[in-house]
Amino acid sequence: MNNLERLELINKIAYHLQGTMTFADINAYLGGYGIKPSSPSLNSKRIYAQEQLISASCKSVKNIAQELGLYNFNIENISSKMLTNILNTNKAYQVCKKDFEKALVEADADPASAIGHASSTLESILKSILDIKNISYPNDESLSPLVKKVYPLLNLSPDKHADSDIKRVLGGLSNVAIGLGVLRTKYSTFHGKGVNNLRLGKRHARLAINSLTTVGLFILETYREKIIN
Repeated sequence: MNNLERLELINKIAYHLQGTMTFADINAYLGGYGIKPSSPSLNSKRIYAQEQLISASCKSVKNIAQELGLYNFNIENISSKMLTNILNTNKAYQVCKKDFEKALVEADADPASAIGHASSTLESILKSILDIKNISYPNDESLSPLVKKVYPLLNLSPDKHADSDIKRVLGGLSNVAIGLGVLRTKYSTFHGKGVNNLRLGKRHARLAINSLTTVGLFILETYREKIIN
């Protein structure tokens, strides 16, 4: 967790405590994590909580956020850790990494935002490959055109393979990638919504993140394999 992400988590905790606890309750609650109380500088529980948390360790901030349901560690699995490891290998992947981390952090606290960041992560992965290869983006930079431009470079286009089973799997991965873009457009917080728009929940956010992880990891591992060979 970098400093910016830590501050974002502190702000989420402070907003939560502001709406659910008194000053005395905040002192008692944070005291359980070894955070000593002080005199509030302003009559604002949110600012007071922020001031108390700013000197807390990253571990304490994460533990508090997890207890309050603002951070979900269980979303991480072997694939997501492998994806994170690859994103750490190249500066070109830093935007991808930040989007991915935001998706993980917000899976429970803000599912609609997590879905948006999951889609953005895959867009960033595809764009980073084009950047590294000095290839221009398509005019429409949404997921479907990006997939159509990057997949042929990696020999991932289903129609280029004779084996029917390989075609089926690659076609499924392509549909999943494009589907993430649809979820972002229709259900994330990245676009305006109508009154009757369906609101997706935590399980949908996990579906989006796990889908991104599967497709994104496969794309990056395929790209790295082609570089090595």
